[in-house]
Formats: sequence, C-alpha cells, structure tokens
Amino acid sequence: MQLCLQVVNEDCQPLDGLEVEVWHCNTEGAYSGDTSASDDRRRFTSGFCTGNNVTAQQAKWFRGGQITDKDGRVNFQTCFPGWYSGRAIHIHFRVRNKNRDEIVSQFCFEDAFAEMVCTQLPDYKNRGAQNTPLSGGRDSVYRSNYQDFLFDLIKNSDGSLLAYKTIVIAHTLNAE
Repeated sequence: MQLCLQVVNEDCQPLDGLEVEVWHCNTEGAYSGDTSASDDRRRFTSGFCTGNNVTAQQAKWFRGGQITDKDGRVNFQTCFPGWYSGRAIHIHFRVRNKNRDEIVSQFCFEDAFAEMVCTQLPDYKNRGAQNTPLSGGRDSVYRSNYQDFLFDLIKNSDGSLLAYKTIVIAHTLNAE
C-alpha cells in the first residue's frame, strides 16, 4: 500500500517543511514497540500495543516520518494494517512544526473495504473480519463520527492500494 498525505493550510495552500509521522499495526494487529525514532516516545505503552511480544517490542515496523515537500506531500510505502479487538482499522499520524505538535490524529477505512481485505487477501484472511467495524458507533475513538476521517482509496495500475488524505492545519503556523 502507498500512503500519501498532503498538509495544507485553511486556504488550501500546501505547507512544506513540516514533520509527518505515521504508525500502524502489522497484518496481525500488533504494533512494533521500538519507538526510539518517534518524536514522542513517552506516549506509547509498548506492552499494551505489542501484546508483550518480545519480537514486536524490539521492532520498528510500520513507523516512520518524513518532511513535507513543496506540495505539502509525504508518501510512505507500507501495508494495509490489520486489526485488534476494540478498534476499527486505522493509521495514526502526527504533524509537527519546529518540534511543536500541530495535530495528532488518525484515519480509517470504510467497513466494506476493510472486510474485503480481511476476508479475501491471504495475509489477512486467517483472522477474518475486524471485530469492531465503524458502523454502529462501537469504535472507542470514532464512535459514529468517522466520515471525515475515511481514507480516499484508489487501486494502482500494478494492483497495489493508494490510500490518501489531505490534512488541514486550521491556523497560521508560527514562523519563529
């Protein structure tokens, strides 16, 4: 999967030079626990996120950061995340300007698409469909207000997935 994010201001003008960090779980629903490269190592509880799996606690999979280009874009090569109990499938992100958080949030995938991936693709179907879909408002973060957080999706010519979204920073960035 290619994950593409664009950061713009409230006038839809691209914002370059901002740090964008993303993280998500693997196909089995576990996060990697080595957050030493993260801008905010203190906020992660690796025991909870990794299921106390020693291999996961020492890994850095599906975590990364990039600086926005002149078009306000960053592109990550990754995989479609798996699911864990109690949450709909999602990808976390943070945007920072000069070491100051502008936004920390997450985006998600339509239930029908997530179900297709989880029940039909080899790396996912052994676990089956996510147990906490967005519909019904059972996800502990989104509840029923998830529409603005859905990724836009396109199937690339090579068969891979392009998931993309625009992030609006709704105030003037501090120029200091």
